[in-house]
Amino acid sequence: MLMRLIGIVLFTLVISGCATGPKKQTAQQSDYQGPSQIYQQNTSSWDYEDVQPAKSTTYSAPVNLSVRQIQKALKSAGFYQGAVDGKIGSKTKSAIIKFQKAHNLKADGVVGKRTSVELNKYLSK
Repeated sequence: MLMRLIGIVLFTLVISGCATGPKKQTAQQSDYQGPSQIYQQNTSSWDYEDVQPAKSTTYSAPVNLSVRQIQKALKSAGFYQGAVDGKIGSKTKSAIIKFQKAHNLKADGVVGKRTSVELNKYLSK
């Protein structure tokens, strides 16, 4: 009877995962260190001279430009000769790409943060 009881207990432990030993960790799980673990490891040798400020990738705050403003800026910069009609057509898209190439920006035809900052400089001219 005692052996049967021990067998039932062991069986229950195996099914519940308690008697199988430690779980095997994958490489990702074993290498991961959360912020608190990293902080605890580094607190004894914290050196403020090693801390560098983050480099900014944005030159200026992005400017929200309307299509008309984009066309006016492109016209002022000499990249657009069409009508300022507030519509992004093939001429406007082509002018945006030419402007981006001339200003060493990603030439994708999309007026993103950097392109809008550069275009904004031509609105006041």
